Amino acid sequence: MSEAMEHDRQEVDVLALQMDALYKGAPAAALAVFGAAVGVIAYWSPENRTMLLLWFAGVSAVALFHLTTAVLRHWGLPKSWTSVAWSHLVKGIYTGAGLSWGIGVAILLPHGNEQQALVILCLAMGAVTCTFPVIVYAPAYGLFQISIFLGSTYGLAVSNLEYGWILAIAAGLLSVVLQIIAYSMGRQMVLALRLSQENRLLVDKLAERSMALEAVNRELTVQTLTDPLTGLANRRQLMSFMRRSTGRCALLIVDVDHFKSYNDTFGHGDGDICLVLVAEALQHSVQQGVDLVARQGGEEFAVVLTDLSEDRAFDVAELIRSNVQSLHAAQPRKIRRTVSVSIGFAYRDAELHKTTGDLMAEADAALYEAKNSGRNRVCMLTDRRDLAAG
Repeated sequence: MSEAMEHDRQEVDVLALQMDALYKGAPAAALAVFGAAVGVIAYWSPENRTMLLLWFAGVSAVALFHLTTAVLRHWGLPKSWTSVAWSHLVKGIYTGAGLSWGIGVAILLPHGNEQQALVILCLAMGAVTCTFPVIVYAPAYGLFQISIFLGSTYGLAVSNLEYGWILAIAAGLLSVVLQIIAYSMGRQMVLALRLSQENRLLVDKLAERSMALEAVNRELTVQTLTDPLTGLANRRQLMSFMRRSTGRCALLIVDVDHFKSYNDTFGHGDGDICLVLVAEALQHSVQQGVDLVARQGGEEFAVVLTDLSEDRAFDVAELIRSNVQSLHAAQPRKIRRTVSVSIGFAYRDAELHKTTGDLMAEADAALYEAKNSGRNRVCMLTDRRDLAAG
């Protein structure tokens, strides 16, 4: 997005905030009806009746229309309207409100005495004061208060009130001063809205970058702790898991028999497929989310079984051996020949008298014994048991 388009979008967003802020004061339009009613009461006489009723109807109509548009905006209607369209409507509403009051004051002032003039002028100034928050959108406030002050200036100038001309000049000067103040304060309020909008956009961008960073960190964590070929835990995660494990556990070192020959015969692509399927067989043989299966490198895997008795852990080791040996029969198109594994078994009881290093050394020694005694078997050093394939 170009800088010009981005600037235009931000200006539209700020205008939307201006309209939202301005319409929050819309209920005050009901005060215009009350003020007009007070003015009608103060000036009521048979000869002024028609004029007063027409003025009251005009003020009430604009106020009612203002309140109606506030309800529509609250419900998001019309849906096709943009902030620019709403700004045009707002300027029309405040122009109508200002003219209804300005014309009313200009007509009523020459027809009343000093007490009545005081009432209508106080009502007019009250209207200007109550709508001062509209400076958040200075064009609307300017159209409103200028109309009222022009009517007041004219009405005072043509009235028979003592000091009428002086008051008319004061009203004109006050209008100019208020317009200057409204312009200055309005700019500051718009600046505050623009800064709040920029801050919101900045927070959104920071949130997006934070989410992206979290995703990258998760990916880095996966890459750091996961074997890329099989998706199993790597040696780093294996050692961390073993250090956290307490109580009884078994460590199995699983090595694929004659894997170099398999690779040389069928190629590295088929060799990788073989390792992936062996990894899946290991995963399916253990308790998911409880035990850990890791690839140490090459064709060697490690399995940590937790909270099992020694006999039960040994049975799981034999199940792993059997499941791997069955891969060729189950998937002959992927496993080109029968594959077997040799497994070194080490066990630690609840007394924790074996360290992680002890378990690794014992399992490695048991694997060496399994290899030397014919492969395709599970061996353990504690009592030299082994289980050969039948």
